[in-house]
Parts: sequence; C-alpha cells; structure tokens
Amino acid sequence: MRVLTAALVISLAIGLGGCSSQPEKEQAASGSDTILGKSGEFLTAQGRRLADFASSLTGSKDRERFQAEVDALLGQPLIDPLTRYLEQHSGDEARATYLAKVAGERDSRCQVIAKRYAGEAANPQNLQRMQRGYLYSCPGEVKAFASRVDSAKPAAAARQTTPGAGSPGPTALTESLSRKEANNCYMLFTIKNYRQALEACREPAQHGDAKAQHHMASLALTNRDHEAAAAWATRSAGQQFAPGQLLLGNLYKDGRGVKKDPAQALKLMQQAADGGLPDALHELGMAHQQGIGTEASPARAVQFLTQAANLGHIPAHLALAAQFEAENQPEKARPWLLQAARKGSARAQYLLGDSYARGRGGTADNKEAYVWYSLALLNGESRAKPEIDRQAALLTSAQLDEAQVRIQSGLNGQWN
Repeated sequence: MRVLTAALVISLAIGLGGCSSQPEKEQAASGSDTILGKSGEFLTAQGRRLADFASSLTGSKDRERFQAEVDALLGQPLIDPLTRYLEQHSGDEARATYLAKVAGERDSRCQVIAKRYAGEAANPQNLQRMQRGYLYSCPGEVKAFASRVDSAKPAAAARQTTPGAGSPGPTALTESLSRKEANNCYMLFTIKNYRQALEACREPAQHGDAKAQHHMASLALTNRDHEAAAAWATRSAGQQFAPGQLLLGNLYKDGRGVKKDPAQALKLMQQAADGGLPDALHELGMAHQQGIGTEASPARAVQFLTQAANLGHIPAHLALAAQFEAENQPEKARPWLLQAARKGSARAQYLLGDSYARGRGGTADNKEAYVWYSLALLNGESRAKPEIDRQAALLTSAQLDEAQVRIQSGLNGQWN
C-alpha cells in the first residue's frame, strides 16, 4: 500500500467534496462527515480525521524498517557495511530509494579515501595499507593509487623487482573490480537508472554474468532493439538463469528478435518456473489458460497461477479472480481479490468493492464496498469515485464512521 501524504488526502477530500447531489443522502446521514461529503470552505470532520491520520504516517512497516537499516548504516563510519548492504539487496525493488542513498554515500566515502591518499607518498607501504582497508569497497581508488606507485618506481628498480610488488595481486584487484561493477549494474537496474545501467552492465555481461546479461536484454528490449535483446537473453538463459529464460520465452512467444515459436516459449517458461520464479509461474499459467504452445487447460492454469499467487505475485491473484469470474464462480474469485487488495493493488481493491456492492461471490455489503472503493481511489483508481458516492448514499452515519475506521486501518496495512 502506498503511503499517502496529508496533502494528497486533503486534496482528494476537497476534490471529491460535492460529488453527491442527493439531498436525501445528506438528510439520512444527518450532514454526515464522510471523507467524500461536501467540504465547502473546510474539510468535514471525517476528512480532517483521515488527513490527520495520514499525516501521522511515515511509511509502511517495511519502509520504516528499511529507513532504520539505512540510518544505522550511515551512522557508522565504515565503508564495507555499506557495500555489503548493496550486495545483499541490489535486486530488491522495494529498497530502490535506499539503495541509491547508500550507494551515493559509499561512493562519497571512497572519494574521501582517494583524496586522503592523494596526499600520501606513492610507495608500496602506503599501497598495502590502502589495500587492507579499502580494496573491498573502493577497488577503483586502490587501482588508481597502485598506478601511481608503479609510475613512481625508477625504471631500474622496476626491472629488478617482481612486477606489481607491494600492489594488490592482480587476481584480488580484478575480482574486487568485477564484483563492484556487477553490483553497480544490478543496483542501477533496480533503481531504474537505465542509462547508467546500460554502461555498468555491459562489461560484466560480456564476461559471462548471467544476471547482467538479463539486464542487458531487458534494456535492449526497452530500446526496441529486439535482436540485441534476443542475443543477450539467449546467453543468460543458456546459463539457466530463470529471469533470462523467461525473457527469452516471451520473445519466442511474441516473435520479437527471434522466429515466433510458441512451443519453445512454453518450454523456456517451464524452465524458469521450475526455478521458482513467480513471474514465470504467472506467465506459464497464462500460457495454459490461453493455449499458447499447448492446448488450453484451465485446470493447469489455476495450478500455476495459484503457485505464483502463493508467492505474493499480485497479477496472479488478479488472473485467478478473472478466470473464476469468467467461469461463473465468483465465490472463488473474491478470496483472491481480497488477498491482492490487502497487498495494496488498486485494481483488486476496486474489483473487491464491486464484489461487495453487487453481492457477487458472497453477501452484498455496502459498507465493505465503500471501504474498498475508497482505498482504491486513495490508491489511484479514479473509477472508484462515483461508486463511493453511490455506496455512501446507502449508509447511515454510524456505518460511515465504522467504514472510516476500516479505511484508516487499511491505509496502515492493518486488517481485522
């Protein structure tokens, strides 16, 4: 669930105020203070309460946890903990903002080290000291100082000394540089800095990093270079990297950069799904649902979509709900919508509101419909606006107050 600022909630309350033109509704609700009621020159009491509540929110529990982690990292003076954090979480999109912040701090600290050693004598002793302290996190800076040391050696001494004596071993330095390049690639891709990711991923991809190859394929696809996307995806899939297999499978499914081959697409999707990739399980379920590369099988579709949904994949929740609705089994659709709605899907919240409003899949419940339509709207689903007004007209003041509590709990990710 996205966190809403007070300003956003206030603007929604004001923007929605007056959307009802039903005087009987105002009489029935005794001038109700629902957040969607008329605001005039001030917010209604319910609107103010929601605004006050929203302004007190600093983030979801995950965001609070991430912020606490980063505050602790930045509050200590060492560089290596920052690097370890980046390596551990480089592919976590939920941490994108925090990854960028930590990476910026790491690079700043490495620059401080580079400036410090710029004033040191370029000798093997200082190089060894720099290597011991900073090779893991700042290999580029260590390499630059090593070059200074090598340049400072008299030619005769250089001929009499083992090449690279006093400098980090070529294997250690190469490994440190390669590791940092790869993790920069992963991090830049995760935070969607695609221009820099394209440059950062190229070298590790060329040297056989399957994840970097997948990222290069994705970036090529974004740039509509289907042939390059297929080439990189083929290399990534060839190393049994599940996201690479899935990407290549989708290229075969659509015939982009390769000859269209639904059977090959299905095979690659199955391989990626065997690796437990939720996206692949979803795609495999949709392939069986639509008969891509195989005969259509609703039962097999449900099997794979359920596996994906149980791993938290929201599109799979929605696909299951849609399939059960199409099969006229709305009672099976509602539980999947409920799960996705609680995970913050605006579309699921809107559809769940429909389910309660129309009594599809269970008992009709105007209060629950009002709650889920409201959460959908606050989560960006504009279609919910007129539906909220319709439901509000059917509720008493007491029911509207109860709904308000549910909305506040939902904004905070808490459910009864």
